[in-house]
Amino acid sequence: MSRASLGRLIAVGVLVCGACSARAQDLSEAARLSVLEAKLSSLEAEMTLLEDLQAIKRLQSAYGYYASKGMADELADLFADDPRVTLEIGGRGAYVGRERIRQFFRHESNRLREGEIFNHVMGQEVIHIADDGKTAKGRVRSLVQAGRYGGDGRWIEGPFENEYVKEDGVWKFSKVHWYITVNASYADGWHKKSHPLEGPLEDLPPDLPPSDDFEAYPAAYFKPFHYLHPVTGKPVVFRLEDER
Repeated sequence: MSRASLGRLIAVGVLVCGACSARAQDLSEAARLSVLEAKLSSLEAEMTLLEDLQAIKRLQSAYGYYASKGMADELADLFADDPRVTLEIGGRGAYVGRERIRQFFRHESNRLREGEIFNHVMGQEVIHIADDGKTAKGRVRSLVQAGRYGGDGRWIEGPFENEYVKEDGVWKFSKVHWYITVNASYADGWHKKSHPLEGPLEDLPPDLPPSDDFEAYPAAYFKPFHYLHPVTGKPVVFRLEDER
């Protein structure tokens, strides 16, 4: 929502507060103004939070669109200008710093060629912004439709656990980590043929080894949520059922 819209909302809030607060009529003028200022401040904080949430969702969606077309520079430019930013995809290890991330996205394994498809569909965003409004964490699921015309395709799926930072008023990535939990054949069916995670690139080694030791489907890896259960307020623990 734009600042103009916010201004209109605040103006409406002032009118509503003035019209329906009978008790405020008994207060002094200064006290009434203080109450209204507090309500307006609360409204403005709420609007800022909503704007930040939308900005982070747009950032994440942009990542999906750029990744779908192998747009390396556009992807790298989504990251903050901080030497500590990281990118980690599956089992390839972590690349540190925006320019190293750019090199990874420019690698031939991430290019899109004629007759290929690599659609990234993003969804199920769960985003939490820190109290200071400067950083955030998000869990986002991506379903990838990949393949080459005339050959087999793949369904690739898994959650991101990302971190974001507000840099000069603009939300950017500070950490992107995609946990690929399924990499399976389209022709044979995901329930019949799966592919192992790809390891680090030999011709472009990562700056850090993989931070998590896990395997894709049929293994049942669970990356813990960054957030507590929204109703119980307790950590969520995954327990794999025994084979029947």
